[in-house]
Amino acid sequence: MTRHDRASDYLEARLEQRRLSRLRRAGRFAAGVVGALLAGDSAIAGPVADLVVTRRETGGEVLRTEAGPPEVAEQLLRTVRTDLEQKSIAEFVQEWHLFE
Repeated sequence: MTRHDRASDYLEARLEQRRLSRLRRAGRFAAGVVGALLAGDSAIAGPVADLVVTRRETGGEVLRTEAGPPEVAEQLLRTVRTDLEQKSIAEFVQEWHLFE
């Protein structure tokens, strides 16, 4: 691997449903209800996803971060996948602050 290889040759990105304990799920639900009531909104926040970037060769995680609700998470995933296709591995690592 060289510093100028395309990042998508070595890394891939996907969304995974956030793993929360029952207590944390209940807390998020309660906070969503209170937030919706205070904001006068009838929508309660749905599930939260993690953006996960892994090494193609080993499957090892190099990045896991909260990506937010589905519509936000999908946009973030598109952005990361575009960066993986367009940037060198060195540029991607620097931009997304990997391995720091």
